[in-house]
Amino acid sequence: MNWEFIFPGKLRREGTDEERTLYRIDFPDGFGRLTASEVLPGVLLVFNDFHTSCGFRNEAPRPGFIEINHCLRGRYECVLRDGRHLGLGPQDLAFSDMGSPADYSTFVSGEYYGLSILLHIEEAERALNSFLGERVHIGELFEHILCEGLFVLRADPEIQHIVSEIYRAPARARHGYYRLKAAELLLFVMFRRAGSGALLFSGYCRGSVPRAEEAARRLTEDLKRHYTLAELAVLCRVSETTLKKEFKKVYGETPGQYLKRRRMEQAALLLGTTRLSVGEVAETVGYRNAGKFSAAFTERFGVSPRLYKKDAVLEQNACFGAGTIP
Repeated sequence: MNWEFIFPGKLRREGTDEERTLYRIDFPDGFGRLTASEVLPGVLLVFNDFHTSCGFRNEAPRPGFIEINHCLRGRYECVLRDGRHLGLGPQDLAFSDMGSPADYSTFVSGEYYGLSILLHIEEAERALNSFLGERVHIGELFEHILCEGLFVLRADPEIQHIVSEIYRAPARARHGYYRLKAAELLLFVMFRRAGSGALLFSGYCRGSVPRAEEAARRLTEDLKRHYTLAELAVLCRVSETTLKKEFKKVYGETPGQYLKRRRMEQAALLLGTTRLSVGEVAETVGYRNAGKFSAAFTERFGVSPRLYKKDAVLEQNACFGAGTIP
């Protein structure tokens, strides 16, 4: 299958070998690199390495295709056509119907690393049935998962274990390893269905979107700033109860949860891409107490900031550093 039509933006092919194709997309403020491998007919694995705050607008619908995205570091945020916001941060996994793309998207933190698995439903189902030797019903699975238009698993440790091995695939058997792990991930999701970490959105009033967006902007424009809900409500000209309710319907989290999550996401990015110490990172994202920062980070990611920093270097070198194709 020729997959190039499936990608948003204007691609430029930078290199290819028997297993992988490396693409580049240029943006006004940076670029993105995508390293793509068709691991099975109808199943494309893509490593995403973006250095831009821009995203994509007005993507063409791709009916019959499903996209699974895993974020390693950074933050991706998209706005659906009805105004709801979906944010994807480190260790989150998202499923989306490419027949109903977002209105627009952005790489909020200016850096984004992760992987995507793109599925042509009919062809992927045939290929997986042959590969696994048993019937799998991808179409039925995703019809269930995407009943609300999108589905997110927040930092699920079991899925993280599967996905982390894709990033560290041994070079000698890379393609076969990708095939096995992609099939394992799909099987796991098929039997797991909607787990406890799932995030699904429900309906809400369109008028709540501008107020929620203003609150989110004020919360994150300076992560060192500590707003109370009362202060935020005054700035947004709405009651505390209404703001909290509207914010959760648009972002899927309360303002406090959203701010904590954004602080942890920025901390993970800084730990993985800079030489800042753990203490310096803690201060940058608004924590005056290193112990409290370490506890919050460990709760979110399952490892201490120090160990996360060490592992981040290994993963980035193994995956994105090896993405160059002669």
